[in-house]
Amino acid sequence: MATVSYRKNIISQLLNEDGVMISDHEGKAGLLWSAYKNRMGISLNPDMRFDLEQLIQVNMDFYSLIQPFSTEEIDRIVKDMPSDKAPGPDGFNGLFLKKCWPLIKQTFYDLCFDFFSGNLDLESINNSFITLIPKINNPETVNDFRPISLLNCSIKLITKILAERLQAIIFEFIHAKQYGLIKGRTI
Repeated sequence: MATVSYRKNIISQLLNEDGVMISDHEGKAGLLWSAYKNRMGISLNPDMRFDLEQLIQVNMDFYSLIQPFSTEEIDRIVKDMPSDKAPGPDGFNGLFLKKCWPLIKQTFYDLCFDFFSGNLDLESINNSFITLIPKINNPETVNDFRPISLLNCSIKLITKILAERLQAIIFEFIHAKQYGLIKGRTI
């Protein structure tokens, strides 16, 4: 079964822009690297060319966004995490968190509290794997793949807490006809 899965998941060859099939590892890696680098771009130290405070004049109470994390809030986020998502670089997914939560919850509480207080080095946990998902059954070109990032479960937990908090107040900032990227709305 592992051999079948390996054969299914390996990219054996890719067609380049000139119509030539590339099958060596370095050639495929170079083709993928240049295609996604050109598509996604690289930004080192981007310049902020506008003043958000001048653009957005909102008189809202952001108190809910800056409250310390509670253990109940963290427990709820873990409970709501999908169990069947792919594991990240740490090898853990939502199912692991849910099953082992009684044993590991204090460590995750400490992690979240350290993040909130600014005592967490995010570089140590903020890494991901980029993997390619085929869009079609027999992919041949770079455009036949969709890249996704696999994040560590610890950074996923923190971002989900922040996203849930933002989701609770975001409707006060956006236009009623805004549909893209809003939970529960489709284009």
